[in-house]
Amino acid sequence: MQNRIKTLITAGVAALLPALALAGDQATCPVSGATASCAAKKSDACCATACPATGAQTTQATKPDKLLRADFRVSGMTCAACETKLTRALNALEGVSEPKACAQSKVAKVAFDPTKVKEEQILAAIRKAGFPVEAVTIAVKVDGLKCGACSEQVGKKLTAVKGVKEQKVCHQAGEAVVTFDPAKVSRKDILAAIDASGFKVVQ
Repeated sequence: MQNRIKTLITAGVAALLPALALAGDQATCPVSGATASCAAKKSDACCATACPATGAQTTQATKPDKLLRADFRVSGMTCAACETKLTRALNALEGVSEPKACAQSKVAKVAFDPTKVKEEQILAAIRKAGFPVEAVTIAVKVDGLKCGACSEQVGKKLTAVKGVKEQKVCHQAGEAVVTFDPAKVSRKDILAAIDASGFKVVQ
């Protein structure tokens, strides 16, 4: 009888040992899902503070076509007749391609060939048509942007330029979108500021 009881106790202890060992492992070692989560968090933290080289090629700006583009925010454009007047004035300039004017947004969108017409000539044509230009918005491709820190570096340089009203730099798109007062600063000044930040404008 005693031998049978002893045998049962031994068997019970043997059965419990694997369970206890497993419980101990779970308490001290995170499961694979938790490990992956921690790795992801660590990676996110690194991305927020550094410029990783991985994936840099996919975020670099692509070479644009020869046309430059700009949005001119104007005042005084209130109706379809105003849109037509401004569009005709812009179409009269050699090198301007399919300009569009919108009375609702007060914006004239222009694509132009810089070898045939200068941005200053476009500004003059808009003003001559009777519409004061309040601001110009341009999108510029920037080479070398790899992370948020890079974008911030360019953004600070642009903000310091007198006449810049707004700037948004995106390393994922490899682009800087800048709105400025054309009476205080020019496209040339904007490009020079980006180059001075240590990144290269893609012409």
